[in-house]
Amino acid sequence: MRKTAVLLIALLCLALSGCAKTASNQEEMVALARPHLPIAESEAATLRAVGQVDREGMSLLVLAAGEGEDTAYFPVNFSRSGSGYAFSALEEGELTRRAPGCYTYRWQNGLVLLVDNPACVRVERTEGSNRTSNGLDTTPTLIFDAEAFSATDGGGSEPPYRCRFFDAQGQELQ
Repeated sequence: MRKTAVLLIALLCLALSGCAKTASNQEEMVALARPHLPIAESEAATLRAVGQVDREGMSLLVLAAGEGEDTAYFPVNFSRSGSGYAFSALEEGELTRRAPGCYTYRWQNGLVLLVDNPACVRVERTEGSNRTSNGLDTTPTLIFDAEAFSATDGGGSEPPYRCRFFDAQGQELQ
């Protein structure tokens, strides 16, 4: 009897672990993440996905709640599960503001650059004499530099290069 009960409990645990809810698109991912976010019900109506980055079986979905200067951003981890995404965790730490509507966030030993400012049309990264520039057609936009921290000691959230954000007139946003 005891062996049967242990076997049934083990089978039940296996069955339940395979029943985790998964999402097949960003809209469903937002719904899975919503209960884990520290936002009021009144802010839930403005909750939206602003971008997604995939790397090595993981996915970072950046969510935003609110509008304008009052926007709060939430980086959320998902694991790739077959053909869908399973909620993993609300990431710790906040995005670092670099300019109005322009942020950076360290993830998976890389750097995520979030631009949620329609005035920003170009992102420039400079390290020594090396310069990389990305033109933007739409916002919000996520840019992921997967190797940003690969040569560092692994500490801190400051990127190993300078990030600058520019408007259509070539003026740096600050």
